[in-house]
Amino acid sequence: MFKAWLLGCVAVASAGAAELTLSQAMREALENNPGYQASRNDTRFAEKTLDTAIAGYLPTVTASGGINRSWLDSHQERATATGTSVTDLKGAQSTSRTAGVNMNWTLFQGFSGPLAQRRLHLQVDQAKAYEGQSRESLLRNTVLAYADLVRQIRLHAALDTLANISYERVSILKRSLAVGAASKSDWLSAQVDLNADQAALLRQKSSLQAARILLGQILGRSKAVSEDVDSVGLAKAPMDLDALILGLPDHRPELRIAETNLALSEVVAKQKATGWLPKLDALAGYNYSLTNSPANVVLQSRTLGPSVGLQLNFNLFTGEFPWHAYNRAHIAVTSAELRQRDVLSAAQAEVMQNHAVFTAADSAFALESQGLGYAQENLGLTFGRWKSGSLSYVDARHAQEQYLDAFTRSENTAFEAMRARLDLLRSAGRLESLLDSTISR
Repeated sequence: MFKAWLLGCVAVASAGAAELTLSQAMREALENNPGYQASRNDTRFAEKTLDTAIAGYLPTVTASGGINRSWLDSHQERATATGTSVTDLKGAQSTSRTAGVNMNWTLFQGFSGPLAQRRLHLQVDQAKAYEGQSRESLLRNTVLAYADLVRQIRLHAALDTLANISYERVSILKRSLAVGAASKSDWLSAQVDLNADQAALLRQKSSLQAARILLGQILGRSKAVSEDVDSVGLAKAPMDLDALILGLPDHRPELRIAETNLALSEVVAKQKATGWLPKLDALAGYNYSLTNSPANVVLQSRTLGPSVGLQLNFNLFTGEFPWHAYNRAHIAVTSAELRQRDVLSAAQAEVMQNHAVFTAADSAFALESQGLGYAQENLGLTFGRWKSGSLSYVDARHAQEQYLDAFTRSENTAFEAMRARLDLLRSAGRLESLLDSTISR
């Protein structure tokens, strides 16, 4: 029975059940998680907007047509050889018809075309950085949810086996009590402990179900994960502090976003300066017009033909002085530079903090694993001595509780050490490469 209990404490998957590996879970999350899919869609949208950059270099062509009819009262006085001629018309009908095709091609607009193209490319880089940040966060949450499910299954297995041992102990004491070999006090104490173990098992069952629901939600499922899970194994990654801080701006998405925001603010400042420069347009068209107006000297007028021209516009005043807008844009550039420095400083501090947390968590896990080995050996000894009658019930129960506490601390410390490792790699911008190698397994 004791051997079966030890096996139950470390069992994760039940025989014959479908299994969900960590790499499978990560791939499913990337394919189905709606939050990450939205960030990918934002990147595709930004890439599609690059097509609009070409529009600044191409002409606009419009086709127009219209008909207009009016009824006017007209009074006209004309000088003639014999004097003055007066003509009065009431409700004179005038009709005009127009049609044409016109082109407007902006030849120069203060370098706004290249600046707009640069801005669109920066927005694509920004969207990709946000997508990388979303991917990194999703994979981290997937690994932690998967590891937590493994932990909850192991804890449930341990509590279930402990409850079975408590039940066996009650049965042994009940038989011993019947023949006068045990006291009723020991049997009552064993019954109390059995009830406590069964209650703890029920609470752990709800924690296990919550872990299955959380992992299912991260994977984009509408139901909880029903498959069994395997142990969590991640690829090796260097954890040296100096190596993690080196090249931090090139690896961390938040720093790439801050750098892109600075570049965008510089482009906006340059775009503000283009308002001081002239705009030169080339015009071309082919138009037709026909006007019938009995109230005029010319009863009918018809025009048809092409037209070309150049038009130069120079904004002298638009409601504010142009340097005001330019100065505001430069203030925004300064703010972006300060934010970039702040993000870099915070990122470096976060790496150092997370490295200290990881070092402590990793050392604590080693100690707890060693303590678990001691508790397991002690439990084997006390369980055998209690069954032979050379050890009191209280001491046997204490050894059982000590082992459960050591097992729980070991599982929790292992989980915290993994979380600390993931957080350290994330803060250094090295998490995605680690998880990509895990996915490809």
